[in-house]
Amino acid sequence: MKRLMSRRPSPALIVAIVALVVAMAGTGYAATQLPKNSVGTKQIKANAVTTAKIKKNAVTGAKVKKGTLTGSDINLNKLGTVPSASVANSLAPMEATHLVGAPGEPGFEGGAFNIPGAPGFGFQPAGFYKDHNGVVHLQGFVVTGAAPVGAVFTLPTGFRPAPGTAIFFDQFPPGEEGVVLVAGSSTVSGGFALDGKVFAAPESAVSLDGITFRAAG
Repeated sequence: MKRLMSRRPSPALIVAIVALVVAMAGTGYAATQLPKNSVGTKQIKANAVTTAKIKKNAVTGAKVKKGTLTGSDINLNKLGTVPSASVANSLAPMEATHLVGAPGEPGFEGGAFNIPGAPGFGFQPAGFYKDHNGVVHLQGFVVTGAAPVGAVFTLPTGFRPAPGTAIFFDQFPPGEEGVVLVAGSSTVSGGFALDGKVFAAPESAVSLDGITFRAAG
């Protein structure tokens, strides 16, 4: 019994052990309960903040340095289509220019022909096409056919002005030849049927470049 009693810790030792435990517990508490705004850039090691530690949607455009994102940083497959691009993507490709005199296209009439160019210099050949808005565009620098009509060629159905009308284009300054008319369907002048004809003064040089009009629906 005396041997057991002699191995009991002294009160001083017990007080010391309790003090040590309290001190260690206090240190652990202090390590897990940091004061607000006490951790700054100096306390964070380089590369310590990983993707998993960043809150979802926490990084906004305002936090990204301007001009730093490149194509390799962006997944293009995740980008939506711009609304106007959706409309553009739904449009059929622009049709090719129909060249007068080419196989399957309207031919020259009354001896009309393209004005040839010179070495290293040329003119647009006579032709036409219709854009996505239903506007017909003419092109070319030509000599018109013989009297009495002075035709160049006849536009096919779908590329003509409204029926019974002729559109007047003054292609050159006043006093010079170059007045071009484009007739709609069932247009008659002086007893001549001018359905869809592009014509001007007989045997004159005229430019068709820049002539546009809306085709009849």
